[in-house]
Amino acid sequence: MPATNLIPNPRFVHGKLGGLPEGWSVFAARPSLAPSFRLARKDGGQVLMAAGGGRPDCVGYLSTQFPITLGRTYQFRVQFTMSSGVDPHQHLLFQCYGPGANSGIHEFRRLEGGWVEGSAKIAYDGQGDGKAEVRILFRLSAAGKVWVREVSLTETEPVVRVACTQGKPDLASCRAVLEAAGRAGADLVLLSEYMQGDRIEEALRGPSFELMAEKAQEHRMFVAGGIVRRDEAADRVTNTALLLDRRGELVGSYDKLHPYSPELNEQGISPGREVPVFETEIGRIGFMICYDSWFTDVAELLSLKGAQIVLFPNAGCYRALLHARAADNRVRIVCSSWNSGYGVWDTVGRDLVHPEQDRSHGDPPGVTYRDPVEQQLGESGLFMVSLDLNCSPSPHYNGGSMFEAPGGRRNRREQAVFLEEQIRAERERWWSSP
Repeated sequence: MPATNLIPNPRFVHGKLGGLPEGWSVFAARPSLAPSFRLARKDGGQVLMAAGGGRPDCVGYLSTQFPITLGRTYQFRVQFTMSSGVDPHQHLLFQCYGPGANSGIHEFRRLEGGWVEGSAKIAYDGQGDGKAEVRILFRLSAAGKVWVREVSLTETEPVVRVACTQGKPDLASCRAVLEAAGRAGADLVLLSEYMQGDRIEEALRGPSFELMAEKAQEHRMFVAGGIVRRDEAADRVTNTALLLDRRGELVGSYDKLHPYSPELNEQGISPGREVPVFETEIGRIGFMICYDSWFTDVAELLSLKGAQIVLFPNAGCYRALLHARAADNRVRIVCSSWNSGYGVWDTVGRDLVHPEQDRSHGDPPGVTYRDPVEQQLGESGLFMVSLDLNCSPSPHYNGGSMFEAPGGRRNRREQAVFLEEQIRAERERWWSSP
């Protein structure tokens, strides 16, 4: 049974062409700069059109209100197409305001026929009944036009049970961890870097892969872990993390972008070239491996690509960095380590093994995690916790995504210049000017 769309007149079928859709109204702080909103025809259907009307400083929005139930999480989604020159990260805002969650859509993907879809998860804290307001805002485009064919808000609740481990591994201890996590109902288990316990080279589908595939299929769970992958054809070795799905099939792999200096210089391990994000039934997943954590780029790129969970297998790490990587980028980090302990960090940057240790983040709304459990399996430790991927507050939560810290947001950067090119140029400058 499809989820109920709470937004009234969400496909704009009620209302006369050239007028406003029924149940929606226009607001502009300065009426002389208001964009034009009206019903129009597009691709055989009635849609909402927004246009700048020749005003380069135009800004205003169309809105509607409706009841919601507090304490629940909703999927906010919109579909639209646009004229040349319109950038949805600059000229459009789709906002959903309500008690404790003044949020908006920041992620978009292209559909067939020139249409675009944007979506966001919004958690409304509290109990009882509340009221939400959806706003379609158009701004700063004199000649631009946008056609919106549907807006929806539907209830949703994906919760993922993740497991991670600590202690120097070998395949026997990895098997014990996978069996214990599988019996306990894990959706995703992360093993550590070099899961054989030493830098033992193996083919992609070698002993480590076979173990992960066996247990993933047996317990119907996702399994990830790190190997030293030998590519015979290319005569190349990489420090690689693998992700397998519930059927034991390979979802994808990531080669460590930042090898530790001895890996490259003394062991011949080649650096990776790509930072993929994998779309799965349990969320969007990416990797960083060990030494990657000392750099900001891998986590930032994963976040901008839409990762919800960053898996972090390592031999050792500086745990305080993970607070920053999670909080800066509004991602969850799952850490399995030889020497530095397991851990899971939520989007606030809290270490869920010790969630009360750092209170500087304040008290964000909603519940990001539940049911943490620790278990000792011989020399290996196992930590499990459930993560609510719908609830992703910033550590600087100030009433919703339009006012909070900008981590992972493309259109929440209000500066006039970006520093990436200057940083690159300075990094490449090798001789000081006289």
